[in-house]
Amino acid sequence: MKPAGMICRDGQVFWSEVQMAGSFLDRLQGLLGKTGLSDQQGLLLTACGSVHTVGMRFPIDVIFLDAELRILTCHPEVSAWRMKSCRGAHMTLEVAAGGVARHGVVPGQRLTWRTAQSRS
Repeated sequence: MKPAGMICRDGQVFWSEVQMAGSFLDRLQGLLGKTGLSDQQGLLLTACGSVHTVGMRFPIDVIFLDAELRILTCHPEVSAWRMKSCRGAHMTLEVAAGGVARHGVVPGQRLTWRTAQSRS
């Protein structure tokens, strides 16, 4: 996986510890094997328009994004053994359950990705 970055909107950091999964193997592994996510953690899956939670141990919020990180749809509180997809999605952001509600994330908003190097 690529180094951590941040997901922001209008300069406000929503998730500060987001890994980017760009390879097939990284996307395949996803969050499997993890016991949970903190409120600051997430996984940004590139080239990804569908996800599953088979084998997951905790619920997640799933946010589908277009190529410019505009939110297409949000699925809060996705529990284990579910599958979600979104036509036209180029990326998928997985965060701890409750993050969508906490940050008021809704379709149409545009998020930004900042690498760990651009934190200063």
